[in-house]
Amino acid sequence: MNVLLTGASGFIGSHLARALRAAEYVVIEARRDIGAGTAAVRADFTRDLSAREWLPKLAGVDAVINAVGILREHGGQTFERIHKRAPQALFTACVAAGVRRVVQISALGADLGTTRYFVSKRAADDYLATLPLDWTIVRPAMVFGPGGSSARLFERLAHLPLVPLPGRGEQRIQPIHIDDLTEAVVRILGDSTTSRARIELVGPQSLSLRELLVSLRAAMHLTPARFLSIPMPLVRVGAHIAGVSAMSPLDSETLSMLEAGTRGDPAATRSLLGREPRPVAAATYQ
Repeated sequence: MNVLLTGASGFIGSHLARALRAAEYVVIEARRDIGAGTAAVRADFTRDLSAREWLPKLAGVDAVINAVGILREHGGQTFERIHKRAPQALFTACVAAGVRRVVQISALGADLGTTRYFVSKRAADDYLATLPLDWTIVRPAMVFGPGGSSARLFERLAHLPLVPLPGRGEQRIQPIHIDDLTEAVVRILGDSTTSRARIELVGPQSLSLRELLVSLRAAMHLTPARFLSIPMPLVRVGAHIAGVSAMSPLDSETLSMLEAGTRGDPAATRSLLGREPRPVAAATYQ
């Protein structure tokens, strides 16, 4: 099966490309920069906003996995383009090109979230669900593992000798390991019973932010943490200031998502993997 994979240069996409090839799928990477020796088509989610632009890229493609996503906007990389307009154009082109199988990597919380990140993700999800395609919408929790951008802030916090906590650090997170996520997506791709379903992929347990940071420090072989509780009004001011820099993983919206918390039922993840998903403590950090 020939699989067009978007976001192949990102954290999730690069791991997913390796997992798909290990499962003997032919992976065609949709990316802005095409390197030698890689089966790829040139694609730019800031510009490829119509089905007409996507159609030539789908020649010979049997399935599409959309793993493109951003946590913060930067220049032309906006939620409207990256999460909504380009995916909708791609999905429309899939119908026209006869591509039947589409897997959309969304986000846990996208069904009800009110931030621009969640709203844009939900718009693409809901549009895909209206199309005559064999689709699956995957909604993973925060993905952890070395190099993951969504977990980078927590890793930085965990490294500090005195770890600041927003409030009491009671915000709930149910992170999934990158290897579990990619294994589950590969199985979803070949499983007809997941057709036209929205599937939450989460780790084995819901953790408070404090518990997550304790587990991360243990995974990174650091000494037990000392915590400093920061009043939430000060945290919100700090997030607003940090949001001025596009390089910061924290801004007012990402803080809002953290405060809202995310949790889900690990039953679907467990069923797809045929085992318990990995806890944070099982991660390997060098």
